[in-house]
Amino acid sequence: MQKGTIIYIGGFELPDKNAAALRVRTIAQLLRKIGFDVVLIGIHRANPCEATEDIHYLSKIDGCESWSILYPRSTREWIEYTTSIEGFLKVFSNYRNIKGVICYNYQAIAFDRIRRYCRKRGVPVISDCTEWYEAEGPNIIYKLLKGLDTNLRMRVVNRYVDAMITPTTYLANYYNYPKTAVIPTLVPPHNYKAPEYTENNPIRLIYAGIPFRLEKKLKNRKAAKDRLDVAIKWLYQASLRGIDFRFHIYGLTKQQYLKVLPDDTKMLNEVEDKIIFHGLHSNSYVIDEIRRCDFTLLFRDDKRVTRVGFPTKFTESIICGVPVITTRTSDLDKYVIEGQNGFFVDIDNPDGQNGLSKFFSILGLNKEHLRKMKEFCYNSKIFDMYNWEKEIERIFSD
Repeated sequence: MQKGTIIYIGGFELPDKNAAALRVRTIAQLLRKIGFDVVLIGIHRANPCEATEDIHYLSKIDGCESWSILYPRSTREWIEYTTSIEGFLKVFSNYRNIKGVICYNYQAIAFDRIRRYCRKRGVPVISDCTEWYEAEGPNIIYKLLKGLDTNLRMRVVNRYVDAMITPTTYLANYYNYPKTAVIPTLVPPHNYKAPEYTENNPIRLIYAGIPFRLEKKLKNRKAAKDRLDVAIKWLYQASLRGIDFRFHIYGLTKQQYLKVLPDDTKMLNEVEDKIIFHGLHSNSYVIDEIRRCDFTLLFRDDKRVTRVGFPTKFTESIICGVPVITTRTSDLDKYVIEGQNGFFVDIDNPDGQNGLSKFFSILGLNKEHLRKMKEFCYNSKIFDMYNWEKEIERIFSD
């Protein structure tokens, strides 16, 4: 029985141009499974000289009607984007029997305007909140505005919504809403790929992503989202011990990395045959490269931003049948089974039992052990989206 329509709006680039789009499409499929029609309102980008509509209809994606709002190209457009709900209202007026609106990490002022508009019409508003980043940016004005928007959304607007969707228990406990669905970052079923059981010799490792803001020197390494620098340092130490490996890095070039962390130049030059930077590639290309690897490396500091979010990199690696060597952040302790689909290491205590010695022993695992781990990852189906069907139903129960 059709239950009505859910409108899902946010800064996701359909169909799959950012991680947000993958998460939203998956949750949209869960909503359709429990009986709702779903309308997606994402964003699209255009060159500054390119004229385009502020909002236009895309097509049906996974059975969901999809719209797209022009991403701002100037200061004036940015102000309008963060405050206006004109695009939302145009889409809202095209549909009937709307049973809810989900705002994905939406800009605070516009989010609150949507919330007030819907409340007057008896339409519940749900926050899909997956991040709580520190205020960073190219200049002080941007940082101040970004910090104001983030704090207004997280500390004020989110406290007045009707329900929450969050990827981790950290945020669920922070808001403590009766109607909360805790759903990690999932990806659509078509992204599932069988692993390749390549007899890698030496062991093949991979990182895919952008670990920090590019183009500017990083003064505080702990401000980075991913501690790629620690992974490189540990592998450098492994190389000094005679351990052979190949570490493939996708998302940035060696030159981009060294512009941010120039102090690592000597170290990288000494292992340039073992640590290979490939730059930016399409998601589908990188997924195929992940499948050929023995491990994904995902090192993060344990801090608020990593406790709030759930790494797409982890999900993508597991569904491709590739175990992960990672740090204990987010809700990963719910999903990592030591020795079967991954390992935890402690980058804050390299001399401890979960430090460098454990890391070196992982790199020395035999091929049979690695093959069994890949099989376990792929066959476990721990990120099958339908595992969260009852969880999403909870926020729509009376």
